[in-house]
Amino acid sequence: WHMASEAPPSHTRGERTRQAILDAAITRFGRDGFRATSVAEIARDAGVGGTVTYAYFPNKEALFTAALDEDAAGVIEEGVSSLLEQPNAGAWRETLIITLVDAVERHPLARRVLAGLEPHVTERMLDIPAMTELRKAVAERLRSDQAAGTVRPDIDPVLIGVTLFGIQIAIRWYALAYIAGLLLGWRYVAFLCRRPALWGGRAAMPPERTDDL
Repeated sequence: WHMASEAPPSHTRGERTRQAILDAAITRFGRDGFRATSVAEIARDAGVGGTVTYAYFPNKEALFTAALDEDAAGVIEEGVSSLLEQPNAGAWRETLIITLVDAVERHPLARRVLAGLEPHVTERMLDIPAMTELRKAVAERLRSDQAAGTVRPDIDPVLIGVTLFGIQIAIRWYALAYIAGLLLGWRYVAFLCRRPALWGGRAAMPPERTDDL
């Protein structure tokens, strides 16, 4: 006889209700902001009674914080996935930034906070658990690059991971888009440098020297 495989546990009704409330809160807070949104509106959007929300979140501030953590974690998870999926040691940093910028567009509350529209919680983005995972992933990728000889061995991967993404989140969404533009420009310069016909038959400079720019 064969033992039947054990099915993964399904979400309980309470977990589904909590997630529905969070999803509704992300949409409402992302669109209308903290001050203009009421808990009653979120409960209605989630299809639950007006007092049900308080069984999961003690007040509006706690609900907003949980919704922000949930939405921002979605952005960060896409960034971590890009680190794992990009095999090119020279391209993962560019891919990561572009992935984060693109992911923000699909996460309305994270986008609102990074745009500076909720200044009282911007720093919260630095403290979410998913950010710790991203820093760890960046540090591991830098260690791999050091082992491969593509990154200087005297750089501290942990320090770089903490500093790099602390700055990137703190400078808000429009600055992330600016950084992505700079990276695309850098890649375009490298592309031009590999076309000797543009430089009288000789290369302008080795492509790797464009990093100095």
